[in-house]
Amino acid sequence: MAGESRTLARFIADLEFEDLPERAVECAKLCLLDTLAAMVPGSRAEPIEMMCQALASSGGAPEATVIARKTKLPCLTAALLNGAMAHAVEMDDVHKGAIIHPGAPIIPAALAIAEREGADGQTLITAVVVGYDVAIRLGECVGQSHYKYWHTTGTCGTFGAAAAACKVLGLEEEAVLNALGNAGDQAAGLWQFLKDGAMSKLLHTGKAAFDGLLAALLAEKGFTGAKEIIEGDAGFCEATSDDYDLSKLTAGLGEVFKITEVSLKPYPSCRFTHAPIDAILALREEHDLRPDDVERIDVGTHAQAVRIAGNPEPRTPYEAKFSIHYCVSVALLKGRPGLRDFSEALLADKRVRELMRKVSVAVDPELDAQFPAKWPARVRVTTRDGRVLEELVEYPLGDPENPMGFEDVEAKLASLAEGILSEEAVREAAKMVRSLERLSDVGELMELFA
Repeated sequence: MAGESRTLARFIADLEFEDLPERAVECAKLCLLDTLAAMVPGSRAEPIEMMCQALASSGGAPEATVIARKTKLPCLTAALLNGAMAHAVEMDDVHKGAIIHPGAPIIPAALAIAEREGADGQTLITAVVVGYDVAIRLGECVGQSHYKYWHTTGTCGTFGAAAAACKVLGLEEEAVLNALGNAGDQAAGLWQFLKDGAMSKLLHTGKAAFDGLLAALLAEKGFTGAKEIIEGDAGFCEATSDDYDLSKLTAGLGEVFKITEVSLKPYPSCRFTHAPIDAILALREEHDLRPDDVERIDVGTHAQAVRIAGNPEPRTPYEAKFSIHYCVSVALLKGRPGLRDFSEALLADKRVRELMRKVSVAVDPELDAQFPAKWPARVRVTTRDGRVLEELVEYPLGDPENPMGFEDVEAKLASLAEGILSEEAVREAAKMVRSLERLSDVGELMELFA
């Protein structure tokens, strides 16, 4: 019986566009447009400017577009920069069960090699679907003990990026197995950055895209890797997880496509803040709730949300994206939060600070038991006149159970691209992605994002 690594390699090598159900194809288009939307404002983020400056002298063939930077670079460098951009403003997609942002590492790697190779839309779609499947299945496999120290997006995302790149390159099973082996040897990303609000989180997605693509390019040339990188006694699961379950890698493989389970993000903050945001927005609308009405706000949620996004005193706009206290306060004060709401000025605003002091965030055992299948939150507002208003959100906006449609993602792109891309480019890009299976050369799409 083949091991799990080889089973995945065979799946990657053998899957064809014709094997994909319509829902998986449509979700691939949605995730592609959504990730491109996240990359565009990410191209202007300060850490990206630093990365571009650091890499400016590296040179190389102009193989792939760097999003919204009016330049082409070698496909590896483009994947690195675009992968970092995709995660820079916290607008990229997420899978609940795997606790991973799959689009940020996988789609930049797939786009970079697809542009270099002149691949068509069907090839890109298949690569994206297979990349998501591998990364998400591996994230579900290694479980919450992995997530305690390792950022799944960086670790499992490297495998997903490698799988997507292998598919574009048309590699056979043995080469794919080598690529997975070499991807696993490079997979990294630790949570310690959160203690400092450091920029290095963007290296998790950028390097995952780069390293996954590198693994595939090396495998194409015959460069060998560990054949049991996932299940081996010194492999990825043993090294990074205390509770891994290898059966999750292959259950329903080729029948259940994990890209159909992905959640999209309407707000530019950690996904763990979105259920609390939706809850306070619902209370705001239903009860005409205003900041002056509030005595206190109690947020109950799962333990991972408290650990990652329970910061009561964010010091920077980036830290504010990981603060339920801040996100709930801004949503109550201003309504649906957007990019402009994560600023130094608003972080210092007296009204926001006063509201944040009224917010309490704690683990709700009932909701914690539902994680990671659900990422819920219960918000209870006590008003100054003695009322107690409560809202439970089990599925925040963007979950498959509460979905954003193609028109929503197109509007998201238009909003995030304002002042960076032309309205015509946005319209043409959305139109092209809608009919991506008929596109003869991915380079045509990338021209719109140059």
